Amino acid sequence: MSIHHAILEQMQELNLRMHRLFNDRMRTQGASLAQLKLLSLIQRSGPLRSTDIADALGQAPRTVTEAVDGLERDRLVVRTPDPRDRRAKRISLTEDGEAVIRDVAPLKDAIGGQLFEVLDAADQGKLLSILETLNERLVDMGAPSTPDANGE
Repeated sequence: MSIHHAILEQMQELNLRMHRLFNDRMRTQGASLAQLKLLSLIQRSGPLRSTDIADALGQAPRTVTEAVDGLERDRLVVRTPDPRDRRAKRISLTEDGEAVIRDVAPLKDAIGGQLFEVLDAADQGKLLSILETLNERLVDMGAPSTPDANGE
């Protein structure tokens, strides 16, 4: 097995384990990791169209529509007309949606603290730099980047 293959396998395993751990711990918060990812994307990017969310999360448009429908029912997001395209709607967070993200922040800090305590500050800084470099490289290779509020 090549070093590249081994690194990719370790990254996939790390991602899967973190996903499972977050989902298990988030059940007490009343939200799923999938919902939090969607809410966090909107918080970072500003109001987005469903198609922008689908592209950013690598999900089918129908899956995103169903997820947004549920979040709208829970009053965590609201759909508003897109000023640039009257056929489209923009999805933005409500105060309740912002509160969910705030409520989960201590959980993320706790899990991150436990996970990264095995690395000293210098190694944590190196890891962050490496991950940023790899994310930039993926965008250069054609992977979709996170859209901004204009869908760009």
